Amino acid sequence: MEQKTGSAFAPAHISGIFIIDMKKDARLSGSTGCGVCLEDGAVTKVRLAEETEGTTISINGAFTEAATTLSAIKLLTSQPVIVETALSIPVGCGFGASGAGALSAALALNDALSLSLTLNELSQAAHIAEVTNRTGLGDVTGQTFGGIVIRKKAGAPFTAVIDKIPCKDNTISWVSFGKIPTGSVLSDDMKKRAINKTGKLRLKELLKKPTLENFFWQSSAFAKEIELMSPKVKDAIEAVEAKGGLASQAMLGDAVFAMNDKGALLEFGEVHTSRISNVGVHLL
Repeated sequence: MEQKTGSAFAPAHISGIFIIDMKKDARLSGSTGCGVCLEDGAVTKVRLAEETEGTTISINGAFTEAATTLSAIKLLTSQPVIVETALSIPVGCGFGASGAGALSAALALNDALSLSLTLNELSQAAHIAEVTNRTGLGDVTGQTFGGIVIRKKAGAPFTAVIDKIPCKDNTISWVSFGKIPTGSVLSDDMKKRAINKTGKLRLKELLKKPTLENFFWQSSAFAKEIELMSPKVKDAIEAVEAKGGLASQAMLGDAVFAMNDKGALLEFGEVHTSRISNVGVHLL
């Protein structure tokens, strides 16, 4: 008998502003702040494996450890499964790839194995996996709901307190230069203090005027003030702003995302474009 295959999509999520909030309970941990979801992201297919095989995960055709996705799956089932994820975003560059992979896998798994779990239960597993593996803090919460999500209270998607900035599916352009390991920043107390102090101020300013434009302005100010920018990121943001566009650094990554860049990013590398996704994770 042919095994049922579940398939799901989760959007990319770029954090522009964040404040770290870690507690003993992973369900209550994560970050507050604000980020934007994109139509690029992760598409994951899951089917039951043979008992003798064990769980395997491949990303863009290559077998990988994918610790966050594996952790999420283990929280939901003890049965071995075959997981195939197609990513249209870079890993480790501030696009929420780990969260998108784990979250889309959780929904696809639920469908393939007929687990009859709710979005709350599935997204919570992905969030716990992400926080415990130190691959992200608030991505899963943003990716569950889509759009521009303001996280007012940290935690798993249905534990957190969120709001959204209404927006059209504007086109976002981006250039990635490389990775910033999330774990290295999360374990540096001085960096954490600087991030949280600045993040609280910038989130407060965003809440005074919750618009897409102000999200970019406050994100750019946040990025400049916490000083995790490489010279390339700094130059790219300045080039976009000089042409009247909006830009900031993708957190946490050596990458720039922009709106109305008017070609300013072209000199900095391969430019990708994706529209804002106003829908969150869903089955395909």
